[in-house]
Amino acid sequence: MKKRIVSLAIVFTVFMATLIGVSFLSFTGKGTVVLTLAVAATAVMASMTGVWLSYVSRLVVRSSDALNKKEQRISPWSFGNIDTLEQDQEAIKKKFALSAQYIARLGQPESLDTIDEVLRNDTIGEALLRIKSDMSRLREEENKRNWITQGLAMFSEILRNKAEIDEYAYEIISNLARYVNANQAAMFIEYEDDNGRYLEMVSCYAYDKRKYQDQKIREGQGLLGQVMYEREFIFLKDIPANYTRITSGLGAATPRNLVVVPLMLNEKFYGAIELALFQVLEPHQVEFLKKVSENIASEISSIKTFRHTQKLLDESKTLTHELQQREEEMQQNIEEMAAIQEQMNRKQTELDSYLSAINNTIASAEFDLLGNFASANDIFLKVTGYTMSDLAGQQYNKIMKDDASVRMMWDNLREGKFFSGEFRLRDKEGKELWLSGTFNPIVTGNGRPDKIMMFAQFTTQEKEKINDMGVMVNALKSTLPVVEFNSAFKCKTANDKFMKLFGVTRMNLKTRTLYDFLAPQAVAMFDHIKDELLGKDFSSILLPMMHEGQPMTFEVSVTVAQNSDGTIARLIMILVKEVPEKVPVMVAD
Repeated sequence: MKKRIVSLAIVFTVFMATLIGVSFLSFTGKGTVVLTLAVAATAVMASMTGVWLSYVSRLVVRSSDALNKKEQRISPWSFGNIDTLEQDQEAIKKKFALSAQYIARLGQPESLDTIDEVLRNDTIGEALLRIKSDMSRLREEENKRNWITQGLAMFSEILRNKAEIDEYAYEIISNLARYVNANQAAMFIEYEDDNGRYLEMVSCYAYDKRKYQDQKIREGQGLLGQVMYEREFIFLKDIPANYTRITSGLGAATPRNLVVVPLMLNEKFYGAIELALFQVLEPHQVEFLKKVSENIASEISSIKTFRHTQKLLDESKTLTHELQQREEEMQQNIEEMAAIQEQMNRKQTELDSYLSAINNTIASAEFDLLGNFASANDIFLKVTGYTMSDLAGQQYNKIMKDDASVRMMWDNLREGKFFSGEFRLRDKEGKELWLSGTFNPIVTGNGRPDKIMMFAQFTTQEKEKINDMGVMVNALKSTLPVVEFNSAFKCKTANDKFMKLFGVTRMNLKTRTLYDFLAPQAVAMFDHIKDELLGKDFSSILLPMMHEGQPMTFEVSVTVAQNSDGTIARLIMILVKEVPEKVPVMVAD
């Protein structure tokens, strides 16, 4: 710049000297044309000089404005400031060079921590610093968004790997605590019982689990119960001193921040997560917790749905298995019922045979509880001379003497007691008849007698007694207590009357022997005569037996049945009647 100005000054000086010379010649008479040219050249030169001076003036002014707005403008006419102008131009070049460098590094805001002194208080420097601040803020926001995105991706993978609920919950809560730098964390899942909904801890991280061990947190109870009720985030910075403590090998301290996160999906509550931290969560961390809680709630919902479906499936399988078992049991019952029915049919046939035999060999009559005749068989009618039309609806005293003993007998029959022995009757002609038999109350399902049956043998007819002796035995099986023993006097079978009389059942009858029914004082005497009994086909003895804890003497008939080889097959004992007297064991005459 300085060289250009000096050269221009030299040219201007030479030009002015020439102009002066031409002017002198003009005045010495060289000519009008030359004078005119000289004046024109002088005017042009003056104009160029003004333009040049104006340019230099503007350059100086712009340089002074660019150089931090100096208080005094450099005079454009001072050649001593030419060096200053060069320095300012170099400064401007440096500013542009530094600006280009910083602009190139705007993608790395951390490299702009310091800025050159040339740009520090400059408009360009201030703009660069503002750009740096904006880019740092944008980068920080981008990092936070990336942090949230990475966390959600990580938990998506964790939630995908399902396991048992305790292990699954621990994987969730431990990774969540580490990701948000929590010092303690616990996960609670909602359940329901007869008393309503409650929260139960399923996993924890660096937590005093004993605080919630075997405890159900009900709705509205404490912070967790409040979250369960309100279904909103709880964010506490002022934590009670005794609420929780974070411990380590160096000691224990109260956390600064407590966060309770509800696990919600589609407005439905599934559980909660409790976090305790020494530092306060940042807004982006809270945003992450809200998003990841929905994902966790979705997986809990899936697990609950799966468990419910599995439970229903198990119940269905159990029900199907039970139905199969019941079907098998029903099939068995049907088969058993068929067998029982067949057995009952055989029994009915046998009973019909017994009844037929009784009707053909022994007199029988049926009365109602008031003692009115209902029916009678042919033997009874033939012996007494009555017809059914004569007896139908008639009282028992039509054929029996109505004395105190007979009335007492009927009163006891109505109470369910039976009687056996000899009875006196009157036939149609008024003749006295003797019969030996029993009066039996017939008891149905209500436990009360419905009617009275009489089975009797007329003792006044010796021939009839001899002819019907075989049939009487079968009749006695239906009317008297009968029991069968083997040769060792172990019970084989007995009729219902015997079992009812001594209070035994068919199940435990076969575990009994005759000695179980004998009165204690009769055991020795019975051992003395048992060989004599086994040596006879038929015996009649008086046998003391225990009935309802009391000794009672019965007249017992003993029949010994033998096999074809002469060995004893069985002994049949019929308890004919009770003997009022207490006697030792003896063979009747």
